[in-house]
Amino acid sequence: MRPGGGAQALSTSAIGAAGEQGEGQESLFEAPAVPVPDPAPTDPGREPAARVRGLRTTAGFEVVDELPVASVRLVGVLPHLDRPFEYAVTPATSAAGPGMRVRVRFSGRDTEGIVLERHEAPTTDRALAPLHRLVSEDVVVPPAMMRVCDDVAERCAGTVGDVLRLALPPRHARAEKADRAAAQKTETTMETEPEGSDAPEDPGELRAVPRPGDRYPGLAALLSRAGSPTGPVPRAALTLDAVDPWTAVVADAIADLDDEQGALVIAPDQRDVARLSQVLTQQGIDHEILAGTEGPEKRYRTFRRILRGATRVVLGNRSAAFAPVQDLALVICWDEADDLLGEPRAPYPHVRTVLQCRSREERCALLFLSASESVPLRALADAGYLARLEPSPTPVTAARPRIVAMDQYLRDREGPSGRSRLPQEAMRVIRRGLERGPVLVQVPRSGYVPAISCTFCGTRAHCPHCAAPLSITGRSGHLHCRVCGRREDGYRCPECDRTQVRAVVIGSTRTAEELHRAFPGSPLRVAGGAHGVLEDGDVPADAIVVATPGAEPWPPDRFAAGLLLDADAMLGRAAFDADVEAIRRWRNAIALVRTADDGGEVLVVGTATLPAIRDLVAHRSHAFLDRVLADRRELDLPPFSRVAEIVGDKEACAAFLESTDLPVGTDVFGPVDLEGPEAGGRARAVVRLDPRRSRELADALRAGVATRSARKARGSLRVRLDPPDVF
Repeated sequence: MRPGGGAQALSTSAIGAAGEQGEGQESLFEAPAVPVPDPAPTDPGREPAARVRGLRTTAGFEVVDELPVASVRLVGVLPHLDRPFEYAVTPATSAAGPGMRVRVRFSGRDTEGIVLERHEAPTTDRALAPLHRLVSEDVVVPPAMMRVCDDVAERCAGTVGDVLRLALPPRHARAEKADRAAAQKTETTMETEPEGSDAPEDPGELRAVPRPGDRYPGLAALLSRAGSPTGPVPRAALTLDAVDPWTAVVADAIADLDDEQGALVIAPDQRDVARLSQVLTQQGIDHEILAGTEGPEKRYRTFRRILRGATRVVLGNRSAAFAPVQDLALVICWDEADDLLGEPRAPYPHVRTVLQCRSREERCALLFLSASESVPLRALADAGYLARLEPSPTPVTAARPRIVAMDQYLRDREGPSGRSRLPQEAMRVIRRGLERGPVLVQVPRSGYVPAISCTFCGTRAHCPHCAAPLSITGRSGHLHCRVCGRREDGYRCPECDRTQVRAVVIGSTRTAEELHRAFPGSPLRVAGGAHGVLEDGDVPADAIVVATPGAEPWPPDRFAAGLLLDADAMLGRAAFDADVEAIRRWRNAIALVRTADDGGEVLVVGTATLPAIRDLVAHRSHAFLDRVLADRRELDLPPFSRVAEIVGDKEACAAFLESTDLPVGTDVFGPVDLEGPEAGGRARAVVRLDPRRSRELADALRAGVATRSARKARGSLRVRLDPPDVF
């Protein structure tokens, strides 16, 4: 059943305004979508040996009479060959249609391709080679999905062939055969079974129990317009209160869709997908999990079930963003700022980009859920592309745990121990929490790149030229910038004017050892890193769990207390978005702790006067993110600039920058030699341009890569647009 009624009129109007402004509006950090290009004539053949109705072909095969020419997009070809090619359709491949897999001969090799369309006549006077084989009659790439792939390639300055390789799982013949048999059996069963006579459940009964999603009025308005063929497409960002489990909100949203509407949910980690699957199963919602961790046979069988519409609800991580859901009406992404949602393979699209393209081409509602608002989503909301959904007013103690930071008063009260890494107040929080349930202790992830900060006030050291974090080589090395290569010998802290700096490196093993000595009678569990994953059900009721960000388990009754250690070290990470990322990781951990009404409390051990920690203590304050956006605008950092990274061999990197016709006004930083044992003579350059000209930058980089490929230039090279770790 779907919610509706005049009670949501105001929210519906707000979402409609956002969708209307965002429809056709270019993202601040992405190039606009373009239609699929017309097939280009290219494929050279041997001298023609036959003519069929004026069609020139190579020798040795027959051609069908109806629509004898097929335009084919090849998968995984070189960048300068990323365009449609024309082939002749033989009687053996006469069933080939748009979206089907075929095999063709290209450059002497058997190559996979996707049929775009069939023609009566070719657009070239060259002889056409035949379609070698029709792999399957399944339409694996519908027209809308092909437009999505082309759009993603355009935005990321990549090739459509590489995007198709990300979108399509490898074909598995045994899985296809088994699924065809299962589909036929299902059809036979449906024909013989009589229609059910059970009356549907009363919507009033379903609404009797309050649901977490009901606290967000705009969510019901978005769902009421999901899948609408007319009007603006609803798109929104929703920052959840800590009390509301994201899995319950997603499950309720899917349950509110019509039976014939499809839904796609993307989460960063497979554990998140498993948690959501468990909730959907409890509510009796049929769904499929499309995960990259599955074997080839199981993955392709799941892909075919989704393709033929056997299920309309699909869950998955990054690899499921292209899932061919039938009648897709709603797409939900949980925690889009997680780095696991960035694709590590060319052309390196972020899941956010893929889902934006799908929302545009398939007119499906788009919803971003998170525990902390991210900078890209905030920029999209300010631009009118997304609506920001707010919860109904509720007491703070019922929405989240009690959050306290180690301020000056608490430190002075404890004396010298107040400045330690584990002050007495932290021990008291753990002791009180163990009386009611398990306690979570979050420590920074091991393996951070050492950041440089002032020894007196803790302010991070930034390059005065490009605003990137400064780095240091060895114990007594000089300060230098990894982006523009500037050497900073006379550095002075902009806050206190001191010259002494230190490297910040924090691990988690020592924390577990200290807590074990302090609480020998309590079970101790460590999650993350070399210690592996701790399952949700394996947390004892009186245990202390030491976890790195992202590895925290989710006990059924949540944690009784939480401790966020080394907050300054988390903020001192060598990245321009360290403060925003730290808040995201902290809020994800806070969401695992009980509310203040249930006795939940969280202690943040760090400098309480830092803006990020003050924002963590405040409830739904936008002051910190407003300041971050203002600083980034002043420094020309994303999302107020379009940034690309070029990494490769020194000669190849320098030659690419010289030969590529970058738009006028593009800032070029580098190339700078890479550091570390795996540098191997490689260099890195960063280019930056106004986001309103992002289309020009993407086109220029795409053309530069294609030209380099056509010339068979030496050396390896990688081009990424908007990489998360660029500064």
